[in-house]
Amino acid sequence: MSSPARRAAALVVSLLALLAGLTGTAAADEAVVDRVVVVGVPGLTWADVDPQVTPALWAMAEDAAIGAVSVRAARSTSCLLDGWATLGAGNRARFPGTDEGLPPVPLPDEPGAGTEGDSPEPPAEPPLDTSLTHCGLQERVAAVALGDPLATVSRIAEDPGTVRFGAEPGALGAQVGCGAFVGRAAALAVAAPGVPLSSAPALPPEPAELSALLTECPLALVSLDQLTTAGRPGAEQTDDGTEPLPRAAALGRIDEAVDRVRTAVRDLPGETLLLLAGISEVNDGRSQLHVGMAEGPGLDGGWLVSASTGRAPFVQLIDVAPTALRALGLEVPASMNGQPLRAAGERPDLAAAVTELEHANTAAVTHHRNTGAFFWMFVGAGAVVVGLGMALVRGDRRRPAWARGAVRSLCLVVASLPVATYLAGVVPWERAASPVGALVAAVVVAAGAVTALAVVGPWRRRRLGPPLVVLAVTLATLVGDVLTGSHLELDGPLGYDAIVAGRFTGYGNLTFGLLSVSALAVTAALATWAGRRVPAERRRLLTGAVVVGVGLAAVAVIGAPPLGRDFGGVLAALPGFLLLAMLLTGIRVTVARLAAVLAAAVVAVAAVAVLDWTRPAGERTHLGRFVEQVLTGDAWTVVSRKAEANVGILLNSPLAWMLPVAVVAAVWLLRRGGLLRGGAGLPPADREVVRAALLAMVLSLVVGAAVNDSGVALPATAAALLVPLLVWLVTAPGTEPTGSGETSGGAPHSDPAGDADRVTVVSRGSTVWNT
Repeated sequence: MSSPARRAAALVVSLLALLAGLTGTAAADEAVVDRVVVVGVPGLTWADVDPQVTPALWAMAEDAAIGAVSVRAARSTSCLLDGWATLGAGNRARFPGTDEGLPPVPLPDEPGAGTEGDSPEPPAEPPLDTSLTHCGLQERVAAVALGDPLATVSRIAEDPGTVRFGAEPGALGAQVGCGAFVGRAAALAVAAPGVPLSSAPALPPEPAELSALLTECPLALVSLDQLTTAGRPGAEQTDDGTEPLPRAAALGRIDEAVDRVRTAVRDLPGETLLLLAGISEVNDGRSQLHVGMAEGPGLDGGWLVSASTGRAPFVQLIDVAPTALRALGLEVPASMNGQPLRAAGERPDLAAAVTELEHANTAAVTHHRNTGAFFWMFVGAGAVVVGLGMALVRGDRRRPAWARGAVRSLCLVVASLPVATYLAGVVPWERAASPVGALVAAVVVAAGAVTALAVVGPWRRRRLGPPLVVLAVTLATLVGDVLTGSHLELDGPLGYDAIVAGRFTGYGNLTFGLLSVSALAVTAALATWAGRRVPAERRRLLTGAVVVGVGLAAVAVIGAPPLGRDFGGVLAALPGFLLLAMLLTGIRVTVARLAAVLAAAVVAVAAVAVLDWTRPAGERTHLGRFVEQVLTGDAWTVVSRKAEANVGILLNSPLAWMLPVAVVAAVWLLRRGGLLRGGAGLPPADREVVRAALLAMVLSLVVGAAVNDSGVALPATAAALLVPLLVWLVTAPGTEPTGSGETSGGAPHSDPAGDADRVTVVSRGSTVWNT
C-alpha cells in the first residue's frame, strides 16, 4: 500500500472511531394503548388557541405535549386532501391535480343581463369564480365527492408527486386493519384494499353514539373542516385563507367539537392516545406551521419532538401515523418516513409556550416568503463587485485612491453578508412589529461588524489578513452554531425553515458551501503558518498533520448525527481536505490517488450512516433511515428525488445566476497576471497556498453539488463568499497586470527573472534569491 493510501486509510479509521463515540444508542420507552383518536383541523394555527375564544383547545394544550406541525406534503402548499393522504401514508403524498387548482374563470351572465332598454353602455364584466383555485378544488371534492375513497387513494398512489417520495397512501389503515372516520376527507388516511371502514358525516350528536364510533376500531379519525368555509379562495393568496368574523365563528364550532371528543375519550375504557393536528392550509391561505397536540400515556406535558426533526418543538404531519402504530404496538412499514412523536424537555407555562410557538411560525413564514429576495441580493452584490473590480483594474491606473478603497471596502461588506445572515439570528427579529425589516437591519449591522473586524487589528497590514478574518469568522460562526444546537441555521436566510421541512437541525446544503470554503481556506493558512515555523525537514510532516487533524474534526462535526448530520457533506468535505493535504505537502496528484480520496469519502459516510442505523428506529436521523431504505430497496426513490430537485434548482433558483458571475470572475483571475498567474502582489509561496486551497474548494464543491439535492445552489452560495474576497485581493494597490520590463503600476525594472524563486528589487535593478 502506498504512503498516500496508508494516510487515507488511517484518516478513515480515525474518523470512524471519533464518530462512533458521537452516536448514541439509548432507546425510548414505548407506550401501548387500546386505541388512537386523531383529530385533524385544516387551517388551525397556534394564533387561534386562546383561553377565552377556544377554552377546550386551551385546556387540551395544558394537559398535552404540544408543538408546531409542518404539514408539508408532496406539493408546495398542502391542501385538505393532501394533508389526510400524507397523514395516512406517514410520508409525503398529494391529491392529483395542479399545484394552484384551476384558474379563475368568469361566471356566466344571467339570462337577459345587459339587454334591458337601449342603454349604449357595455355589460359589466362578469365576476371571476375563484372557488376552485388554490386549495378550493380539494375542499370542493371533499364536500361533494369522495364517494369511493379507495379509488381516490389509488389515484393518489399513482400521482408522480406521491411516487417521487415512495409514499403508500392508506398504509395506516392497512396496518391497523380497520378504521372509523368522521368527515369524507379523513377516509383518505385509512382506505386500503380489504380494510373495513365505518364512517359518519359529522360528529354524532349523542355521547353514546360518539363513544360507539370511537370504539368500533382501534383507530378513529375526525376531520373538523369548519375553517374551510370561513372564507373562499381568491386569485391571490392570503395569510390564512379566511375572513376574521367567519373564522371566529368557525373556531367556536371547532372548540365545541374538540370538547365533545375529549369528553368521550375520557369515558372510554382502557388507554386512549388523542392526537390533534392542523393538517393543511385552507382556501387561498399561504403555507405556515400548525397546531400539534398529543395527549395520552407518555405524552402528557412538555414539547413535542420526533426523530424526523430532531428539534423540539417541531414535528411533521408524517409523524402522526408512526405514532399511532407504535402506540398500538404495530409495526411501522418502511414506506413511512415519519417517526413516532415523543415528549421532550420542560416547557414554560402555556401562555408563554403558545407565544413561543407563534414566534416560531412568524420566523418560519418570514424565511419561507423572503428567501428568494435574499438570494437575488447575493447575486446582485456579487455581480456588482466583480464588475467594479474589473473596471478598476483594467481602467486608468491613476484612479483616485478613494475609488480603490471604496471598491475594496464594498468587497469585504459583500463577503460578510453570508455569515451576517446567521449572526442576525442572535437578535430575536421575529418578535419585532416588522419581522422582515428587523431581519434586514440585523443582517446589515452584522455585516458591518464583520467588516470592521476585518479591517482593524494587526492583520490588516498583511495582504491575506482581512479576507482570512472574514473566512475565520464564517467558520467559527457555523461550527459554533452547530455545536450549540443550530439555532442560527434555523430560519436564517441561507438556512432552512420548518415549513419546507427539508431539515430541522444540523447543516443545510447552502451552509455546507460556506463551511467548505471557509474551513479549507483557514486550514490551508493554519497549516502553512505552522509549517513555516519548523525546520525544513519537518515542514511537510507538520503541514500534513495539521490539515489531517483539522479535516478529521471538521468532517466529524459535519457528519455526526448529533451535530451536522449532513450525509452529502461528509462525501464532499473529506476529498477536499485530503486533496489539500496532498497539494500542500507536495504529493503528486494522480487519477488513482484522486479515486482513492473519493473512495475514502464514500467509506466514511457509509460508516457514519451504518452507525446511525444501529440506533433504535425512532432515534435515527436521515443517515440511518437511508441505510434502511437501501436494505428495503427504496433507496432509488430518494436518489431520483434528489436528482430531480438538483435539476429544478439549476433551472429555477435565483442562486443559479451566481454561477455565471463566478465563471466571469474565474476567467478574470486566470488571465495573464491574474491572481493565480502572478497577480495580487502575493509572494510565490503564498500564491501556491491560495491555488491549493482553491483547487481543494473546487473539488469539495463539485462533489457537494453532485450528491446534494441543492445542486448548483451549493457552489453558488460558496461563490457569494469567495468571489468578493478574491476581487479584494486583485484590487489591492499595485496589483495591476504587468508587462515585460515593468513592475506593478508600470515602473520600469531590469529584465524579469525567469526563476520563480527569485524576486526583483526595483530600487537597485537587481535580482536576489527569495529565501
